[in-house]
Amino acid sequence: MSFPAVSELLLHRAPMILIDEVLEAAEGRVVTRVTLRSSSPFVENERVSAVVAIEYMAQTIAAYAGLRARAAGGVPRIGYLLGTREMTLEIDAFAVGDELTIEARHVWGDDQLGSFECEVRRAGRVLVAALVKVYEGNEVRTS
Repeated sequence: MSFPAVSELLLHRAPMILIDEVLEAAEGRVVTRVTLRSSSPFVENERVSAVVAIEYMAQTIAAYAGLRARAAGGVPRIGYLLGTREMTLEIDAFAVGDELTIEARHVWGDDQLGSFECEVRRAGRVLVAALVKVYEGNEVRTS
């Protein structure tokens, strides 16, 4: 299945779009991918701190919301990362060249407030996991 470009699903603009593409989507679940390059945001000394994974997770959730909005004939709305009460980091940093897959599974909430179980994997191994809380407002992109 082919999915829209991430830039059509998020309100972010380059260079702050951190994920490359949607790989899979189903009701309550989405998987995205990012390949880290020297030019990627947050790269320092060919590494990206693992805490940046929370933003990869948030943008994956935003892609899920954008896909749902498009399916309903709407447009993406602004989303807010409220935080996480639980995040595990198995590494300190990712390296340039790493291909990461990010999965978000909706576990609670409605169209505005929700929780997602998220994982970031490299070569199938879970490196970062978190329960992420998000809020979707009413604002839409105007340009």
